[in-house]
Amino acid sequence: MNHMTMRAFKRVIMTLLVAAVLLSSVYAYQFSPLEQSFQPSGAESTKTYTIVNDSNDSIAISISALVRDQDAQGNELNTPADAYFSIVPNKLVVPPQSSWVVRVQYRGPRTVTNELSFRLKAEQIPYSQGKASTDKGMFNFLYIYTTSLYVLPSRVVENVAVRSVAATTSDDGTPALAVTLANLGTVHQLLISAVLEVRDSKGNVAVLQGNEALVGIDGMNILAKKTVTKKVPWPEALSQESGVTYQATLKYTK
Repeated sequence: MNHMTMRAFKRVIMTLLVAAVLLSSVYAYQFSPLEQSFQPSGAESTKTYTIVNDSNDSIAISISALVRDQDAQGNELNTPADAYFSIVPNKLVVPPQSSWVVRVQYRGPRTVTNELSFRLKAEQIPYSQGKASTDKGMFNFLYIYTTSLYVLPSRVVENVAVRSVAATTSDDGTPALAVTLANLGTVHQLLISAVLEVRDSKGNVAVLQGNEALVGIDGMNILAKKTVTKKVPWPEALSQESGVTYQATLKYTK
């Protein structure tokens, strides 16, 4: 084996070792389920989650709730939701090769007219008790699960509409369409397999679908009562002349 081949071989071995460390850490535990819906009162206002420790070491987990919001561009915003939930236990040490059940109870307003959106976060925190002092590898990856949690409204209404469509430019200066969507319903909507049909005032029509044509829209989760604007690449079929206006309709799989 020549010098260059040996160096390449060592790089492969190092890559495999790093991957093994990553995998052994990342898959050290599971937290489930990844999404749950709560009722604001009654038996369904309390749910359970399960932590499974598949590793050979004890691990420490901290669990917290976050309010889930969206800004005008659809970016997620989070703030603490301690007042809304009782989490028992909210910090725990899970022994190796074992599981633990966590009880989460909604303690917020009992009257919910629009769905409330939250995140429940399970975060592995540093824990070294009982481990040999020599077990201090250069990699220390702590895995976080961020799940979806919704409190259901008294009445479910699904209604996402196109508020406006306008000519604009993308961040790189190329022509784009600014599409403003409004969730007028009472629950979140996942815009799966979205299709946007755009018409201009000159009679031209463009049908947009897929991730490339509907960047940030196809597959987006738009929360109840939120209005979000996304820029998508300019469709060649539409006129860019001054004074031209645009209208659009949206379809998606519910």
